[in-house]
Amino acid sequence: MKIKVKYVDFLREQDMRDGFAQMLRDGLADLGEVEFCDNPDYILCSHFGKEYRHYDCTRILVSGENQRPDFNLYDYAVGSDWMTYEDRFLSLQWYAFPRWKELGKLALAKHTLPEEVYRSKEKFCNYVVSNYGANPMREQMFETLSRYKRVESGGRSRNNQPDGKPVADKLAFQQQCRFSLAFENAQTMGYCTEKILDAFAAATVPIYWGDPKVARIYNPEAFIDCTACTSVQDMVEKVRAVEEDRERWLHMLRQPAFTDPERVRQEIEGNPFGAFMHHIVEQGPEGSRRRSRDFWTAKYEENARQAARLESMGWWKWYAKGERFLVKKGIWKK
Repeated sequence: MKIKVKYVDFLREQDMRDGFAQMLRDGLADLGEVEFCDNPDYILCSHFGKEYRHYDCTRILVSGENQRPDFNLYDYAVGSDWMTYEDRFLSLQWYAFPRWKELGKLALAKHTLPEEVYRSKEKFCNYVVSNYGANPMREQMFETLSRYKRVESGGRSRNNQPDGKPVADKLAFQQQCRFSLAFENAQTMGYCTEKILDAFAAATVPIYWGDPKVARIYNPEAFIDCTACTSVQDMVEKVRAVEEDRERWLHMLRQPAFTDPERVRQEIEGNPFGAFMHHIVEQGPEGSRRRSRDFWTAKYEENARQAARLESMGWWKWYAKGERFLVKKGIWKK
């Protein structure tokens, strides 16, 4: 049997295709052969476009972004939130995503490294960020912490490297440092991305701000949690206390990165995404459908299609930009 699949609306579609393709094939091996095509029975999509709305088939959202799935528009969703909704949602943490599995393995082992590896770290802290539109807390922390000691910035934002270019090897860059600034774009329950994982994989002590429930995944004894801090200065003082007590810093490095390492190991070595897709595909294109075709839900989806068509028109982006400007200036109240 041919299992017809299409990827749309991913930020890096080829990366996603390459990364998830083998997991998909492994998970569906006993059901048939996966074929990527333009007349799919199953759409795998993300938040970076609206093309999915052109396909009236089973839709599976795959996202690690700070957006909740709209189950009026998607039949199923995969994300990092801790939610349950019948059989329609898979909670998949970043360490189980294809591109981060190897980093997950490094994070699992980071507390077992020889002590000379830890003591060889000559630089204080790193900051690798390219997104400028995040919560201002992140840049404020970078600026304030930099007044205490130099923070190595290797991303596109606030880059202070000699050549001014983003670092080619993030892991190697971070491994030189004792700490990593691992601040999320936003503070939302369940929104925990690769930032803290990368920091652990490099065998640094993460300085984390973001998901208030991050300890469901990561061991609070192994990182500096700034999520509950009321000011940036409080955050800096927490970092200073560890930086100036080398035994305390070493103690944190010797702690396991994960709250439940065995569960994490099973998810990395297993294929929860493939199992989730198996459950969907074994029902067939019609049986796997969860979105209602009737009345209010049908109207809701039609409105979404009309909005997508409107947004695709050339004049719309200029209208929308003008509206945002007028609202920001207080000239127009929405």
